[in-house]
Amino acid sequence: MSGAAGYEVSGRLVASPEIAGSGRPDVRTVDAFGQRSIPVRAVERPGDDTWRRAYAGSLDDFDDPFLARRYHLSGRTGCVNPSSGSNGRLVIDMPCGNDTAVLRARSLLRLDEADELGRVAVVTDAAGPHGKLELDLVPGTPDHVGPVPPADAIRVVVDDSVAPGTRGAGILHRFEVVLTRAGVRVLQDGAQIAVSSVVPRWREASVLVGMTPPPAYPGRVVVDALGLSGSKPPVDEVIETQLVAGTLRVLGPDEEAPGIGVARTPLRDASSARVRATIRIGAGGDVNGLVAQLGSERVPLRPVVSGWSGARDSELTVAGDVPASLLGQAGPDALTPFVLRMPGASQAQVLESYLEVPGRSPVKLETAPDEPAPVLPVMTAEFTAVTVNEATLVVTLDGSAARSLARAAGFEVYIDSGHVATMPMPGGVGGRHELRISLKGSHNVEVRLRPEDPRAQADSRWLDLSRSSR
Repeated sequence: MSGAAGYEVSGRLVASPEIAGSGRPDVRTVDAFGQRSIPVRAVERPGDDTWRRAYAGSLDDFDDPFLARRYHLSGRTGCVNPSSGSNGRLVIDMPCGNDTAVLRARSLLRLDEADELGRVAVVTDAAGPHGKLELDLVPGTPDHVGPVPPADAIRVVVDDSVAPGTRGAGILHRFEVVLTRAGVRVLQDGAQIAVSSVVPRWREASVLVGMTPPPAYPGRVVVDALGLSGSKPPVDEVIETQLVAGTLRVLGPDEEAPGIGVARTPLRDASSARVRATIRIGAGGDVNGLVAQLGSERVPLRPVVSGWSGARDSELTVAGDVPASLLGQAGPDALTPFVLRMPGASQAQVLESYLEVPGRSPVKLETAPDEPAPVLPVMTAEFTAVTVNEATLVVTLDGSAARSLARAAGFEVYIDSGHVATMPMPGGVGGRHELRISLKGSHNVEVRLRPEDPRAQADSRWLDLSRSSR
């Protein structure tokens, strides 16, 4: 195969010609067989901080490690882990796979009366290869809105389908959503990448930043800055305490509940408190009757957004005030049970639930762990041009989603557990390879990707030739 499958930058292997760092290192192209070119000096992209002027007073560089004072972060516990990175960056590790983190700014975006109504900026690497950045501007204070946003919401999605091939893995880019009287413009590093005629019908809205890392590797997303135009309005600070429901299924009004409760500790010194929850709607249910049962009390929960679609599998954030009977020193140590109930509940699920108590959050982000170790490119294998007597095996190695690539030694092909071919590529990083194999009948075929480091984990793909024959 001709052309570059990857690049070697001062000994580090990457799949994209765009890399992070300072200075002008030597770069070699690497082809599909691991062959290196003569080195060339990298071109450094000049920095531009003039865009920051539009967000004066409302630009967060994440140098304050007390994240909860300014944001609510939604994600599966243990699968969405925030920490503080170098240069004041927010680092979100997602090791479980198939997870999305949603960051909601507690400050609202308030529109102006000028031709440019307002704008939002986020500097992040979330929209790198196979990743996705989702910006939702939603009236109200939802924690996340799911696949079907409310009618008045404005959603911007940046992924591989938008300006593909212009974002390297782990590389920060600035994305801006500019709201005008003529519509919405989306910018990447100052260049327009999308436009819409939608004009907001609201005067203020929450800004939700959804980040989905590439699915092939343990995920890591970095957020360097988040800005909202206009003056920064005061925000009431709250202390969040996660509440784990006795069952993640929304129960009917009189359905028996598990005898599992929550500690009442956060409420002992509180003069007021709110319960917030996000549920995924199943097949029906009356959200007007949604309540949180905290021991013997039932707290009515109401949507925090208007224009909710009510569609199946849509997501809705609700909130309700904790009654005075549950506040203060008197009372039980635990509130049992803690469940959500709704008339007509059918397959509705509790995605998240927590308490908000007025106060200054003491939770400080820990220091981010080291950068993920280099990984092998993702291997896919398939048969094409299958005839009675032969087939073409296509093996593709894609390292575009990796921040740093491990060196591959090559791959081997086994048919019915017998070794039939080796494709060496010492120091390889990716590429597309075709092998023509003479075969009759049905066979089990395995392709093994070997790392150059014999101590590292190999990768393999299995194919059944009989399923591809015709």
